[in-house]
Amino acid sequence: MARSAKALEAYGLGGRHLRAFRLAADREVGLVEQAAGSSPERRAEVLAACLALHVALVKGGLHG
Repeated sequence: MARSAKALEAYGLGGRHLRAFRLAADREVGLVEQAAGSSPERRAEVLAACLALHVALVKGGLHG
């Protein structure tokens, strides 16, 4: 996390911007936990699907 935050600083994204990333991540964690329950295997599957969707949405937003 620290390496990624440091890399983003070079592009002018500091602490106040990174809070938005943290809030979004916390919401995604909540969704994964809600959907998968306590099963580690299900959590991994739901997490993979959420991450794929997240990447697709961000890429789509940048290219659209």
